[in-house]
Amino acid sequence: MKRIASLFCGIIFFLGCPAFSQMNAVITGKLPQLAFSNGTDRLGSAKMGYIDTGIIVKITDSINGNYRLQLSKYHSAFLAREFLRPTADTLPAQPALMDAWSVRGGEKYDTVSIGISRSVPYASWMETAPAAIMIQLFGVQSNTNWITNLSSAKGIKDVSWQQTEDDVVQIKIELQQHQQLGYSIGYIGNRLVLSIKRKPEHAHVHDFVVAIDAGHGGTNTGASGVKSNVLEKNYTILFAKELEKLLEKKNIRTIMVRTGDTTIENKDRLLFLKQQHPDLLISFHLNSSSRPSARGVSTYYRHVGFRQLSQSILKQMLEIDNLPEFGNVGSFNFQLVQPTEFPACLVEVAFLSNEQDEQMILDKSFREKVAHKVYDGIVQWLHQLD
Repeated sequence: MKRIASLFCGIIFFLGCPAFSQMNAVITGKLPQLAFSNGTDRLGSAKMGYIDTGIIVKITDSINGNYRLQLSKYHSAFLAREFLRPTADTLPAQPALMDAWSVRGGEKYDTVSIGISRSVPYASWMETAPAAIMIQLFGVQSNTNWITNLSSAKGIKDVSWQQTEDDVVQIKIELQQHQQLGYSIGYIGNRLVLSIKRKPEHAHVHDFVVAIDAGHGGTNTGASGVKSNVLEKNYTILFAKELEKLLEKKNIRTIMVRTGDTTIENKDRLLFLKQQHPDLLISFHLNSSSRPSARGVSTYYRHVGFRQLSQSILKQMLEIDNLPEFGNVGSFNFQLVQPTEFPACLVEVAFLSNEQDEQMILDKSFREKVAHKVYDGIVQWLHQLD
């Protein structure tokens, strides 16, 4: 009877009852993302990263349509209401236990498998110099007495862990390569499994599959030209197709996220890309500003481990005559550059709200130059892998 009452109160809380302040819930939905704060801007609050569904968490507060989750004694995160379903299941009083690991290699990926007595929330991030993948496990104590390392894991230099708090474990996976190429992370049963992409022995552009995203489309029209009134969605596809044509001419495999004027949510674009397993992503957009003087090219990345790709592309783009720099922007909270599975660069080619930039955007020869410079940036980035 107590469990039924608890679930009933939880449902009432989800409907907005101010009297109930805590409950348990299951993470659910399409691509849930934990956030560091309840802050808002047009791209939403800063994200910790994607999180598995099926994990049971404790809700401690409701703020502006988001819920505060208690991850561990001293750590919390925020998650949008749509990703939580109330449950009568309870969380054990004691932290979960982390036990044995295995580290092994395959043809293209190295795998780190970490045993945990139950699925718990986590956060992961990239570090550089040296390149490493960091993981924080919340609500966990270590019972790890051995880590089995196989020599087939050629891309991993070292793995280690620290019990940084009574119920938080921090993991470090140091890589042999100095450049991050991507990793996936998630639960298989009660094991947290990382698949880490290894650098090919001799990296060449023909070994890489390039995904190309034309921003907006369908009902999502994007910005419009200040003089011509052309729509962003109709010109991002032209830039995307120019790059596709150039890469295919060079016998490089491409994946187009959209090929026509279709409405595709960013979550669906991302789910499609996760299924296709590209080696990198280029997403084309056209900028706009309330300041008519704002103009130029900018590139964007989310993870510091992928910054070099965006820097290489920006450097090449700036070789185009009369195209000034608007900047290289990091920690960018746009969904298409948030995955850790592959390096991603968003290219804001120029400003539709600026007359000079607009004329360039309308010029087919400019679009051809952009395709060549993006290609040159990819090649330059690949050279840095060796």
